[in-house]
Amino acid sequence: MPTLKFELTLAASLDDLWAFHQDVSRALPLLSPPGSDVRIIAADLPARVGQQVKMNVRGPLGKRLNWVASIIEFEPPSRQNDSRQARFVDVQLSGPFAAWRHEHQMEETGPGTSRLIDIVTYRVPLGPLGKVADWMFVRRQLESMFRHRHAVTRKELEGGRG
Repeated sequence: MPTLKFELTLAASLDDLWAFHQDVSRALPLLSPPGSDVRIIAADLPARVGQQVKMNVRGPLGKRLNWVASIIEFEPPSRQNDSRQARFVDVQLSGPFAAWRHEHQMEETGPGTSRLIDIVTYRVPLGPLGKVADWMFVRRQLESMFRHRHAVTRKELEGGRG
């Protein structure tokens, strides 16, 4: 399965970065690219292992799709070795991918600074045809989506700084 990694360093605290991502009802629509028109149908709160988020998104060719994700790992900010870190992992229970795993790693990099690392492992459906679709456009769409997510995260947490 393909794995993509995206990294962002911010002039924002780990606690602010964590809080932003835990406010699913606000953050998820903001982080989603324009045109995907993400609508949260239901989100179990507070965030925790087992939390499910049900959403409806505009997919390829404008078709609306339901997507259900669940948190399978959840580690709030804590000191580990020489730094403070946090992470959570969500997986797709149902939706547009044959498989989807998104790990959100966060770490304090200094006073008032942090790093976000997104690691996505996925598989496009439709066997060999899906592999061609991934090569032709799915991977590029995901790269564009994470550029958007990181730009929004920077804007929201740095307030226009940087």
